[in-house]
Amino acid sequence: MENASKALIMAGSVLIALLIIGALVLMFGNLTNYQKTNSESTLSSQIIEYNQQFETYNRKKVRGSELYSLLNRVIDYNRRQSSDAIGTNYSGADLQYEPMEINFKIDITKLSATTDKNRLFTTAIQTNKDTYTVSKLENSFEKSIKKKIDDLENAYGQESLTNLTTNLTKLFKDTEVKPGSEQETVLVKSFNEASSKVKIKSYSDIDSKSFKGKYGDTIREDAYTYYEYIQFKRAYFDCKDVEYDEHTGRITRMDFEFTGKFN
Repeated sequence: MENASKALIMAGSVLIALLIIGALVLMFGNLTNYQKTNSESTLSSQIIEYNQQFETYNRKKVRGSELYSLLNRVIDYNRRQSSDAIGTNYSGADLQYEPMEINFKIDITKLSATTDKNRLFTTAIQTNKDTYTVSKLENSFEKSIKKKIDDLENAYGQESLTNLTTNLTKLFKDTEVKPGSEQETVLVKSFNEASSKVKIKSYSDIDSKSFKGKYGDTIREDAYTYYEYIQFKRAYFDCKDVEYDEHTGRITRMDFEFTGKFN
């Protein structure tokens, strides 16, 4: 009788142990599922948060000034967080996210101050005559466009450049301006009133390579270059296509096209 009681107690102990083990397995399983769900939810939130900063440009009538901001943002992202990131201070190489690519089609003749050439975008457009691409760290936007604009604004002052380009046709004449004439006196005075840092003594200074502009060959070239930047900021673009990474769900490419309209 006593042996039967011990057997029952042992069987009960085994059963309780099995129940506890089963409960623990179930608990750990649920915890793992919870952690997985929580991790997936966090990842999904991160993707949504990441995409939202670019989805705002996925529309029609994106102003060039907005597109310019987007280009700067993409450059920063590519350098710091994408798989193209370089340097010990950047974690992107470990994250292995695809770099962002921005393409936009423009009619550079409509941005130009003159019909003979475009000064700001021509050297930056590599593959197609009307398509500009930002996709790498050391890209033509940062080197050929952003740096050029920054240099001009540092040299002349942003307000002065805006004044000069707003009055471009009045201040920069294609016809000959005779030295010592009343027209030259008026133009020199008007230029110096518009420009706070760079001053001229005669009208020929704006085309003189010996006087030299603060970025390009001449002051005229600098003004025409900045005019194209102003026109670009005034232009409207439509977002034509958005591409997402099939693995991460992140936006990897956005395509824009110039509408032919300005504001």
